[in-house]
Amino acid sequence: MLRRNRSVFLTAGLLVTAAICSSPVTAQLIGPYPSANTPYLSFADSPFNGGSFSYFYLETFEDHLFNVPGVSASAGGVTSVVFGPNIHDSVDADDGTIDGSGLQGDSYFSNSGPVGYTFTFDAATLGALPTHAGIVWTDGADAITFEAFDANGVSLGTQTGTHANNSFSGETAEDRFYGVVHASGLSAIKISSGAAGIETDHLQYGFGGVATVPEPNSVTFLGGLALLGTSFLLRRTRR
Repeated sequence: MLRRNRSVFLTAGLLVTAAICSSPVTAQLIGPYPSANTPYLSFADSPFNGGSFSYFYLETFEDHLFNVPGVSASAGGVTSVVFGPNIHDSVDADDGTIDGSGLQGDSYFSNSGPVGYTFTFDAATLGALPTHAGIVWTDGADAITFEAFDANGVSLGTQTGTHANNSFSGETAEDRFYGVVHASGLSAIKISSGAAGIETDHLQYGFGGVATVPEPNSVTFLGGLALLGTSFLLRRTRR
């Protein structure tokens, strides 16, 4: 009976290990970032800053154009163009100084926050779909939802936040980054928020490898199961 039990636990441990080794590449969703209580004030706060990429693009909209390559939007436009010359909510540092106001910079706007907008990446233009993508939410209403999609258009999950301050006067303390890392490639990202309009900035995407913020995922969970199974197997063997 003891030999049979050892065999059962050994088989279970091998199955868990095999599941880890054969599991598909998992996506790492990021946000709100830097934290629920810490704003994104400049590109220095991006988790992609300092990474090693074959290509990387950062769209700040400060030239009043949406003109980075290989990406299109489902709705909206540059705030100064589709909304007007006043009441922008840019990332704080984009006007040259971090002063708690984004009124002097530019951003991306749509008048329908609940619908939001999707940024779709074009592999033919870029050479390969990005492995990293993100955007900074700067204005709108709660709840805020970020969603990412794999190379086949299948959802990789969502991240949500509730850090809106219910004001559209250009404050930057509510600005947060949302993003995703997926080694198999990203076809699109989507962001939406509550009633009225939505404003974002610092669309960024690249292909390559970079250390990202540690967050739990299914691989970590399976790894824990494997260690637990191994520990139980060793205790049973000693008995």
